[in-house]
Amino acid sequence: MTTSTLWNTVKDELRERREGREALNRLRADLQHYRTPSDIDDLLASVDSEDTPEAEMIRSILSENLRGYHARRSA
Repeated sequence: MTTSTLWNTVKDELRERREGREALNRLRADLQHYRTPSDIDDLLASVDSEDTPEAEMIRSILSENLRGYHARRSA
């Protein structure tokens, strides 16, 4: 592998990681509005039958939102 090829590979991998982080941050921002248990349950029900990495990411973010809701309520 030449230095040029290695450099291009590293740049491509870094770009893909950056784009992945940006997409995750956008998804978190979109889902931040779902903060109450009823809102979260409604959205979880809509992705319940999905078995994709994206659906799992949505479930994870909504779980964080739900933990945040309960943390705020107990504080």
